[in-house]
Amino acid sequence: FVLSVSSALLGCSSGDGEITVDPAKTPLTDNGSDPAVTVTVKEAPTDGYALDKVTVKAIPDGRDAIDLACTPTDVNNNQKLDTGDTVACSEGATNALGADLAGTEIEIELHATVDGDDTLIGKATWTAAK
Repeated sequence: FVLSVSSALLGCSSGDGEITVDPAKTPLTDNGSDPAVTVTVKEAPTDGYALDKVTVKAIPDGRDAIDLACTPTDVNNNQKLDTGDTVACSEGATNALGADLAGTEIEIELHATVDGDDTLIGKATWTAAK
């Protein structure tokens, strides 16, 4: 699983569902494994998404998407990511989100593979803590 973010902001309905992002309390550093964001699924199809097919991407302005390391919380224990579930994300072992991004807006996207195709579930903006 992969994700990252740092400021509680509402998601957009530009995907297959809707998400919100709650930022980590600590700022990004120039080391790996920085906590980033917790993504909450606010709206999803009734049958949800297979947990092993979900990824979270952080997209700083002008840079390539970065897959985040994530851990899901399956609130209803149905082995699916669906409405009400959360995904806690961090940067991963390699420093991909450095201290230079403090105070900047970073787009967070939650994706799932559905019938072999990458599907955008939802996206939100995160402002990295200073």
